[in-house]
Amino acid sequence: MLFHFSVSLLLAYVVNYIVASYKSQDPPVYKATDMKRYLNHRSPSIEESFIPSSLSQSRSLEKWQEELSLEHDPRLLPALWLNKITASLVEGTAKLRLPFEWYFAVDLQEGLQAFGSKNMDSCEELAGFLGISLFDSCETLQNPRQKTSKFRIVKPTDEPLSELSRRYLGANYLLHTLDLPKQVVFLGAGPSDESLVVPIHQQQSQAIHEQPELSLLANGLDRRVSLKEQADHLRSKWRSSRVVYTMETLQAEAVADPTAQDFTVPILKSLFEYEENTLDYQLAKNFHTASSKKYFHEAILEGSGKGSHYDWRFFKQSTFSSYERTAVLHRLTRAWLRFARDACFKSWLAHGTLLGWHWNGLNMPWDEDLDVQITMSSLHVLAKHYNQSVVVDVTDGVQIGHMYLIDVNPHFLQRDRGKGDNVIDARFIDVSTGLYVDITALAVSNDLEVVQNSPGTKRHNRLHQVFDPSYEEISKSFEHAPRLRDSIEARLQRLERGQWKAGKLYNCKDDHFYLLDELGLIPTEFEGVQAYVPIAYHKILKREYPRGTKARIYEGWRFSDKLQLWLPISECGKAALGCDKEDWILEEEFTRNIRHSPEEPGLITKTPAKIDPWLLKRNQRLLKFMT
Repeated sequence: MLFHFSVSLLLAYVVNYIVASYKSQDPPVYKATDMKRYLNHRSPSIEESFIPSSLSQSRSLEKWQEELSLEHDPRLLPALWLNKITASLVEGTAKLRLPFEWYFAVDLQEGLQAFGSKNMDSCEELAGFLGISLFDSCETLQNPRQKTSKFRIVKPTDEPLSELSRRYLGANYLLHTLDLPKQVVFLGAGPSDESLVVPIHQQQSQAIHEQPELSLLANGLDRRVSLKEQADHLRSKWRSSRVVYTMETLQAEAVADPTAQDFTVPILKSLFEYEENTLDYQLAKNFHTASSKKYFHEAILEGSGKGSHYDWRFFKQSTFSSYERTAVLHRLTRAWLRFARDACFKSWLAHGTLLGWHWNGLNMPWDEDLDVQITMSSLHVLAKHYNQSVVVDVTDGVQIGHMYLIDVNPHFLQRDRGKGDNVIDARFIDVSTGLYVDITALAVSNDLEVVQNSPGTKRHNRLHQVFDPSYEEISKSFEHAPRLRDSIEARLQRLERGQWKAGKLYNCKDDHFYLLDELGLIPTEFEGVQAYVPIAYHKILKREYPRGTKARIYEGWRFSDKLQLWLPISECGKAALGCDKEDWILEEEFTRNIRHSPEEPGLITKTPAKIDPWLLKRNQRLLKFMT
């Protein structure tokens, strides 16, 4: 079906949105006191998104509302999507596909304007300005989009760069190169609060003005729209007995403990036995590739290791206040755990995230990402049904509309560690910041012998500790007792090979080993939503973090038993009591309802404890306009 619309209006919106005059400045820093002010003084318009005039020919807005309509609002596209879904239910649309463009879903403005007035006409000029060689990472555009760039980034570079350069490369790649997601998963938007899966229209435009569908989303709407109201409206439609729908939904079910079969790597047939463009064909092709190039790339920064915790495509900044970082990780965590629950994955908290759960049921305040593990069978389902999906969480009362991209490493069936370039099997990426959940699968692999024959390494010691928790201490005497060493090594290797042959010893590609009986799942709570941890969590934590479950001081932080929080020593001192700083008193108050100890059951989802920094900024802007 062909739709007619004003090309000039849509083009004007995109050009104004992307290349609007932008003055680079340090982003505002938000703290718990800002959340307090937000809760006490919210703008009456805080839930509203303003539709740009180029997408709607409805009545005009006030001047300040027009200004806000040209700023990126993460709630706008999800709100328009939900409105379209509701309309399709009423109209009885059989095959709904949602329109999508990265420039509408992600804030590209600052990235594309990173170099200000510097005009660069070629890849060579860009490479010279950055001081690196881009080789085949950049190519000239034959028909460049108006007022954007004359070249496009086609692949990542791992050269250390400034934050400014990183923002530009990621934004350019999103605008010109990154494929569209395949579908949208709306958490909590389906019947009975199930998740709803809707395909995305896959005809990607070569020029901005060639795609009309985005403009159609605003049809019939006023210039204002609320994501919360649209979500509530859709839920009311599901409850109508007259509504007939054919959309895919996800419904959470009880998750059983993993079995040995869950950790078996699927056996691939010959490449020629699969149809092209299917997942199995691509997996077989990747599996038989001699060398696997690194798949996930991070935003490597000059003079800083912080960029390694951000996906290079979505990177915006590396410096956040403690409140800002934990607020982003809070919503990222809740979105992943809800998605994993609704998709019925056998997945559990791991590594530093598991340690954070052990202390108080929250992410550690210094952590930059999350770690979860998953069975091989669940990873295969994730790859087959949800790879390249975007997830939108509309379950909470305070709905921000942030999107999360599911990206599965195409080399996940190759279970050897190799050079370590592909130890991460999948990521759940916050497209607003680039922060992510690292997802690693456990499986039976051929790495056992390699690890056994690497004495003195961490992975060698961790493997032996699975079978003898005291190995680390005993090994300190090996230098003076070679016979004891040989005897213990032989005994442990026999035990390890026995469990491996029985299909009960598994590892991730970074060579953390686990026994089947350690991986029974305990339902619990993390960041206020249901999660799972392995039944042998204390044993697992002890071998990975020997002092981690007891040490109350770590790299400038101390744990307060009184507040049940990690507090910065620089602000609160080393005393074992609480803290008299308002931000940390408020932190205790805001997280009180979601903090959790291992002894407590965790089956009830609780309201969010943090207001997203974007919403704090929006509220300040609204209050300023309205005074």
